[in-house]
Amino acid sequence: MVSLKDIMDEASAKLGDVKFKGLMLKEARIKNGAGRTPEDVLGWDYIFRTNDGVCYSFYGAQFPLIGLTQAVPILCPLGIQTFDSYEIDFKKAIEILNTMNCGDVFVAMTLSWPLTPECTEPYWHIRTSLGNDISIGANSGKPNCNKI
Repeated sequence: MVSLKDIMDEASAKLGDVKFKGLMLKEARIKNGAGRTPEDVLGWDYIFRTNDGVCYSFYGAQFPLIGLTQAVPILCPLGIQTFDSYEIDFKKAIEILNTMNCGDVFVAMTLSWPLTPECTEPYWHIRTSLGNDISIGANSGKPNCNKI
């Protein structure tokens, strides 16, 4: 498995050794727009923030696919904070999703840490084909389903 540090290091090397502070957002690209298993995630759109406050966006393929696009500078998104590690990977988040009664087909999946006092960890946010929004603590694994 490729670690968050490995992704930051590879993107940093392509930019001439820019030092990244951490991840701000990780958004899945899903095969045919809907998925049931981890294999349906084709790759990720990443937003990383540098130590000097500049944000960069790039795409990284999910193994067994390969490839990483050139990082481009963007405006940093509002309402989320930078983090450099998390415990629950997307495969475990999908496994947790499949134990819940909120829908089994996911159409969107992101990882971010909302910039609010009550959020003490990053969260996986998953939308199902039923329109339900699920949040799963990326360190605790604690799930929550917001049904429509």
